[in-house]
Amino acid sequence: MPIKYVLDSSVIAAIFFQEPSSEKAARVVKNRELVTVDLARAEVANVARKRVTLFNEDREITTRALKMSMEFIETSCEVIPTLELVEESFQMALKNKISFYDALFVSASLREDVPLITLNKKLEKISNLVKLL
Repeated sequence: MPIKYVLDSSVIAAIFFQEPSSEKAARVVKNRELVTVDLARAEVANVARKRVTLFNEDREITTRALKMSMEFIETSCEVIPTLELVEESFQMALKNKISFYDALFVSASLREDVPLITLNKKLEKISNLVKLL
């Protein structure tokens, strides 16, 4: 099993906001070197917003989970700035008909030459480094 992974926002959110893949997400990151893109902060925060506004989850509990997820990104992940990945991500997004946001995480995986762990099934066919959780 690789010792280093790129995590996309879906996996980070699963660790901190209860869902069916939460336990598996927490297990897969244990004792690993982790990398993500700075965009993950905004995407995970948007997951928190949706939990409160769409699913009526408790605001205080969600706020705590959001804070923990931000601390996790800051302390447990190497964070790659979006700016470093723009050119190749833009081309990848066009070529593969995926969002620029998703292409950033795939580009990070290719740059680091380590698997991208994701819950996004659409990304599986983009690269052999993409691994569904």
